[in-house]
Amino acid sequence: MTQDQIKEILASLADHENRLQHLEGTVPPSSALSAGRKQKTLREMVKGKKLQNGQEQIAAIVGYYEKILGQHIPKDRIKEEWANAKMDGTFTAMYLSRAKDTLIRIHADGTCDLTQSGEEFFAKLINNES
Repeated sequence: MTQDQIKEILASLADHENRLQHLEGTVPPSSALSAGRKQKTLREMVKGKKLQNGQEQIAAIVGYYEKILGQHIPKDRIKEEWANAKMDGTFTAMYLSRAKDTLIRIHADGTCDLTQSGEEFFAKLINNES
C-alpha cells in the first residue's frame, strides 16, 4: 500500500466516524420513537383478554410497567393500577403473594418486575395467545 492509499483510508474512516457520531447524536432513542404514535393504556391492553386468575392480572400490570413503560412498578401501586385498568374482581393482597416468585419478583426497595415465567406469560398475553 502506498502512503496516499493509507491517507485515503484514514480519511474515509474519519468521515465514517463523524457520520456515526452525528447519527448517534441526532437519532432519538427507541422510546422517543414510540412517542409519535399513541401508546396503549393498561386498560386497552387487557380489555377482552381472558386472564385466568388474580396472579395473571398482577403479572399483566407488572409486565405493562416493565415491558411497555420501561420501569418497575412499586408494589403499593399495583392495587391502584388494578382499579384504573378496571380488572375483573377486586384486588386482594393474596393475589400478590401467590404471584410472588412465580410470575413476579418483589425487590428489597418494593419495586416489582417479571420473572422468566412472567415474561413468557406477558409475551403470550400481548400476542393474543392462550
